Amino acid sequence: MTLLRRAVDRALEMPLVYAAWQRPVRDAKVRPFLARVDVRTVGRVLDVGCGPGTNAPLFREADYVGVDINPAYIATAQRRHRGRFVVADVSDPAAFPEERFDCIFVNSLLHHLDDATVAHLMTRLAALTTPTGRIHILDLILPSEASAARALALADRGRYPRPREAWEALFRSVLRVEHVAPYDVGLPGLPLWRMLYVVGAAP
Repeated sequence: MTLLRRAVDRALEMPLVYAAWQRPVRDAKVRPFLARVDVRTVGRVLDVGCGPGTNAPLFREADYVGVDINPAYIATAQRRHRGRFVVADVSDPAAFPEERFDCIFVNSLLHHLDDATVAHLMTRLAALTTPTGRIHILDLILPSEASAARALALADRGRYPRPREAWEALFRSVLRVEHVAPYDVGLPGLPLWRMLYVVGAAP
């Protein structure tokens, strides 16, 4: 199982494989964000853990900056999408430009990071928001009950999926949390992933 997991993780590091894996669920994952935010009116966007530009088309009318640690992802994003793309480790305080953003978007990144790194990152991102700017977080919940969603969460290459309560406690420790909403992504009648949408601001 370990060898299989390593092989899957390695394959997902390739932009085309990652894009194909995300394509069936991409729209469903961002649905609660789009229901809350009119992306046509967003001025400046920072997409943290942007991958190969998966979310960039949402923000085609914005001043967009995407950051990811994977150089292959960033190279693909630069070829295919408008905006600025930066190779950087988001756990590094120097990873982000000294600018302010109206929307900071963090989609399916934080379950790859331990608690201390998440708390530090959220504190740093809060300092990069404009006075009316918000951090929008979409991430994977680890359900407590045995289910397809729990099995997939445990099989994910991110090593830190958390129960909803743990996510909320972590975010509330460093952000002013304004909105929390769990939702399902998957097939009709069969949730394959349990997700959490959180909107936070500087405390």
